[in-house]
Amino acid sequence: MQSLQLMRETDDPRPATEDERLATGDARLDGLMAAIRGGSSRALGRLMDLCWEDLVRYAARQLGDVDLARDVVQEAFIQVWERRRGWRPRGSARAYLYRIVRHLVIDEKRKQGVRRRWAEGQQHRDAPRPATPAEEFDAKVLADAFEAAVASLPRRRRDVFELVFQRGLSHAEAASVLDISAQTVANQMSAALRRVRQAVSATRGDQGESG
Repeated sequence: MQSLQLMRETDDPRPATEDERLATGDARLDGLMAAIRGGSSRALGRLMDLCWEDLVRYAARQLGDVDLARDVVQEAFIQVWERRRGWRPRGSARAYLYRIVRHLVIDEKRKQGVRRRWAEGQQHRDAPRPATPAEEFDAKVLADAFEAAVASLPRRRRDVFELVFQRGLSHAEAASVLDISAQTVANQMSAALRRVRQAVSATRGDQGESG
């Protein structure tokens, strides 16, 4: 897929006028989403033209950073394209876009919080002892086992695990993104954690025996 910015400039060179953008109705956006679901990159470019500024303003108010907001909205439209075949018209396209951006904003805020707490902790911590080659090897083996276990999960279970465990979404938020019930998310998450823990524990056991 060509870059989203290039798509906006080449597929449909006429930008949305202010009056047109303000007058954009849900029916029109829904029609564009239906075309995107059918594989129309032109429709995606038009949807970006019509919704970009409003979504960037929304994200910027939450993040306090316009450049970061643009990155978030860019990622949102990438997700729209990548998940286009799974879109179902159960709500308006506008609400769907804002929901994706909201989840990405929440994700970014969590990352910022983790980075801030880590930086603050580093200021009050002595320089750590460098890891030995054996420790670095053990850590890599465990990381590889973790990634392999996640990759081996069934698709829906892996999606749930990545949203909840790796992106930090709540069960309700993940359920909204995947269009499933919160109880299904909880069940899938429990099964995923059990499988990943078993894989990592087995690897640790092997390391202990080899040591």
